[in-house]
Amino acid sequence: MDKIYIELLQKDSLLEQAKIRRSKEFKYIQIIDSTRKDINTLKTHSNDLTSQNKQLYNCNKHLSELSEKRKNKLQRNRKIGLVMLGVIILQALL
Repeated sequence: MDKIYIELLQKDSLLEQAKIRRSKEFKYIQIIDSTRKDINTLKTHSNDLTSQNKQLYNCNKHLSELSEKRKNKLQRNRKIGLVMLGVIILQALL
C-alpha cells in the first residue's frame, strides 16, 4: 500500500513539474513574440529616421546651394556697384 501511495505522489509531482514546465515554455514564447514585435517596431522607426535624415540632408543641400547663389549674386552686384561708382566719379571729374 505504501508503494502505491509513493507512486501516486511521484505521479502527482511529475504532473506538477510538467505543468510548471509548460507554463515556463509559454512565458518564453510570449517573451520571444514580444521581443520580435519590439524589434520590428524599432526597425520601422529606424527606417523612418533614415528617411527623415535623407530628406533633411537634401533640404540642407538645397538651402546651401541657394545661399551660395545669393552670395555670388551679392558679390557680383557689389562689383557692378563699385564699377558704376568709379564711372560716376570719372564723369564728375571730366
